[in-house]
Amino acid sequence: MALISLLSLSALTSASADDNTAFTIPRTQTVALQDSDRSYELYIKLPKGYSAERNKAKHYPVIYITDAMYAFQIISGATRFPMNSNKMQQAILVGISWQNGLRGDKSRVRDFTPSIDNSWKKQTGGADRHIAFLQHKILPYMQQNFRTEPKQRTFVGNSLGGLLGGYILLKNPELFRNYVLGSPSLWWDKQMIFEVMKQQKKTLSNIKANVFIGIGALEHNRDGGLSNFDMVADAQQFKTTIDSINSPKNTARGINSKLLIIDEASHETAFPTSAIQGLYWLFNLNNGVSENVN
Repeated sequence: MALISLLSLSALTSASADDNTAFTIPRTQTVALQDSDRSYELYIKLPKGYSAERNKAKHYPVIYITDAMYAFQIISGATRFPMNSNKMQQAILVGISWQNGLRGDKSRVRDFTPSIDNSWKKQTGGADRHIAFLQHKILPYMQQNFRTEPKQRTFVGNSLGGLLGGYILLKNPELFRNYVLGSPSLWWDKQMIFEVMKQQKKTLSNIKANVFIGIGALEHNRDGGLSNFDMVADAQQFKTTIDSINSPKNTARGINSKLLIIDEASHETAFPTSAIQGLYWLFNLNNGVSENVN
């Protein structure tokens, strides 16, 4: 046993010393798209079997992921086994990077916030422009170059990215049918998102969508909490408001929502659970809800 262990360790050491090939995620490619003077990269991962002859006529749902440098590898890894084992619907993954050449925090604070808040040193209030980039550049690029199913587009965002997803739901609901909102920063600008919800009440009643909200149980500012804001209460209010608008008389429309409060999770740790549980709620092949959206 000692000899086997020694040989194994020797082989491992040799491989580590000699093999400098960069790790790559299977079936991925990177493209850059321009938004006027700004450039963003898309990380695109195709499903297993996408290029097989038997699937040449098959179109796939697309999952769009913000904060790609952080979130893309998490979602790619977490969905690989359930998708490859036919427990979860196959989908194309598209990670959207921060602006090339700009620090990530500056890019996301500017692009994901729906209003200008002058109390911040960073630029804010660029969400409408970023949504237009999504609508007029990213979504058409994917539709023109890949076999996508336009009625099965999913948005995944965390923190300020979750805020952006909630804002898209309210202002541009035609862009996505499914949303996974991880720890959404609904506190932004004195909770202005709830004022937008009031303004969009009539529009909300005509939306058909699935919305998953994940939040860490410790994301609050009460005793034992680890946040400067009561993000748990905000998430609960967001879901309650959505549910109150749904009309039982209009079953052809409505927002199907789910809230998951993750035990012992903080803002820093909740997202991986929110992402996989949200996507599994949408796309698991036994009782996923995404197929109910037509």
